[in-house]
Amino acid sequence: KSNPLPVLWQQDGQMAFSERDDLLPYGSWEIDEWMAKLDAEGSITAPVVVAVDNSPKRSKEYNPLTEEFALYEQFLHEELIPWVRSEYNVSDATKDNLLMGSSMGGLVSFGLAYNRPDTFGGAACLSPWFEIEDVRYVREVLRQADKKPNLRIYFDSGIRDWRMMDDGHRGMLMARKELLRLGFEEGADLDVFVDTWFPTLDDLKGTKVKEKSYTEQLTNQHTEFIWNRRLSRPLKFLFGKRQARYSSS
Repeated sequence: KSNPLPVLWQQDGQMAFSERDDLLPYGSWEIDEWMAKLDAEGSITAPVVVAVDNSPKRSKEYNPLTEEFALYEQFLHEELIPWVRSEYNVSDATKDNLLMGSSMGGLVSFGLAYNRPDTFGGAACLSPWFEIEDVRYVREVLRQADKKPNLRIYFDSGIRDWRMMDDGHRGMLMARKELLRLGFEEGADLDVFVDTWFPTLDDLKGTKVKEKSYTEQLTNQHTEFIWNRRLSRPLKFLFGKRQARYSSS
């Protein structure tokens, strides 16, 4: 292949592209628009985005400690990834294959990368739901780990969600603690961001957030509107040209 492109394996793919803005209560991630903007300004090398829709079994498939996750992981490695690589001019280099998702999609992105650092070079996990089952994944996997995987990891969270709780902030910080113990370094292969911004009604006017969702959006950071707003940070972390990850050498 000549000049193969990097790949972003996006979870909850039906929320990814701007063509879905009118159908979703908080709009989409608008990944296509962010890619075009950041690529045009020279901030990133825009990847091919493979947006994988979730299924009715999302809560199980996105939990790395379930049998359903194992089947989802098998599907990616044995069916989807080989097909994409056979049909498109994409790189099979580990450093060029990154994952991204939010909430349970953030957790599954981390789990997929952690399990297979030979396939994926890292993951961006927005509001990752480590808190599921009383932070079981942190307790049973990360706390038991004694070897640092060769990955680049991005974490972020808000401080309030639809439950009037912390948007998974506590579980994210627990996972961060274990990554630091394993040898990850913030500012190098780990980036952690806490979002304390909340919109006003004026901020929401003219956005893709639907009027019926305004009241909830004022206090809930666990939405596509908020993830869209901070999306440039994980995209630059994963695909920023400053990383010099796509040279021909």
